[in-house]
Amino acid sequence: MDDDTDFRLAKSAAVGLLEELVKKRENVSIPDEAVGRFAGILIAETTDEAAWNEYDSYERDENGWDPLTISLNWQWPKRVRGLFYLATRDKEAAWKSEAFNAIEFELARQDRHGAGRAVLGENFGRLFNDSPDWLKARLETYFGTKDAISVEQQVALTTAMATHYYHRELLNLLSDPIIAAIVVRDGLVSGWRSESNAQQRIGEWVIAAVIYGHRTMDDELVQSFFNNASAKARGDAMAHVAWSFFRADRVDDSIRDRFAELWDARIEHVRDHPNDSEELLGIYWCAKGGKFDASWWLSRLLGALQLEPGVATERYMIGKELAEASVDDPRTALEVLKLLLDGRDEDGMVSHDLTRNAVPVVIAGAIASADEDLSRDAEKYMNDLGAKGNLRLEADVKAVLDGAVTVEDVDD
Repeated sequence: MDDDTDFRLAKSAAVGLLEELVKKRENVSIPDEAVGRFAGILIAETTDEAAWNEYDSYERDENGWDPLTISLNWQWPKRVRGLFYLATRDKEAAWKSEAFNAIEFELARQDRHGAGRAVLGENFGRLFNDSPDWLKARLETYFGTKDAISVEQQVALTTAMATHYYHRELLNLLSDPIIAAIVVRDGLVSGWRSESNAQQRIGEWVIAAVIYGHRTMDDELVQSFFNNASAKARGDAMAHVAWSFFRADRVDDSIRDRFAELWDARIEHVRDHPNDSEELLGIYWCAKGGKFDASWWLSRLLGALQLEPGVATERYMIGKELAEASVDDPRTALEVLKLLLDGRDEDGMVSHDLTRNAVPVVIAGAIASADEDLSRDAEKYMNDLGAKGNLRLEADVKAVLDGAVTVEDVDD
């Protein structure tokens, strides 16, 4: 056809089909004879330079696709992915050695777009499960060392970490190149632009290793991340792990307690290094989800707000949680409430949540306290908010004091 005069699109589709056919599947069976023929075609394709030349001549926009996305849209990286599927399909396959030879041939190319190395990173877990000896013998070549990591190696490493969940053995294999990658900081090249940037993803793995008890704070990799990564990367990683606790149905007590200890260590670090206060922004998530007792998170949230006022600008709502926490600790709850409201736009959704759900209960609890200074402070704060336009506040507080409204009535 006029739009495919050299069958380029048809060839790419055929390679894509072969890529899928040689993938190991649990519920689909392809005869060994057929797989052997497919293997021969894929391996023979390595000698055809047309797909490589087309891919290599592509001029990528600086803000265009990341390497992993490119790998899904060009024939050459599709072929490389098919070779990985083929090589790891069966430990005893007759074509295994030839497939790995073809992979090494392809990865030896000067891949300026990085799609081949992204495919390598994507298949890291497959290689670990099927061919660990092959992988370990080539770790330094393809992923780097503790002292040096090239751009191609950065793509392979960051793609491996972005496409796999934390795994203790995978982290052990990648520890040295991760240390080198941490030093690169914001210049680290990401093989896949996912929700977490490359430095943050490294932090998520490091923090997971600590809270699962696989590494200690004295570990070289852990020390490297917390000493060399930017405060923003550290904060983003801590926030994401805290968010994952909120999303989880259940968190083991030991994991929660180790994460709590890590938060305490980071708060102390920021006390000594105020310029690193961005680390604390995600502590807000610890108030959500019921994984941490209010007796723990309330005082830490206050400390974080005092060190980093930006915590108050986070966009999630904790009105109900703050109201419940005020029952046992009205003084700290009032201090937290003041700092949260002072740091927000009065017309925002979160301010509305705090004003509706937390303010009356927290102020009422402080007024009813046996601490006269706290009671006076709460009354003054109520009057100040009333003067700013919260005309119903006194009546709302009275309803709480009279028992007409309780913490259980606060909206989720």
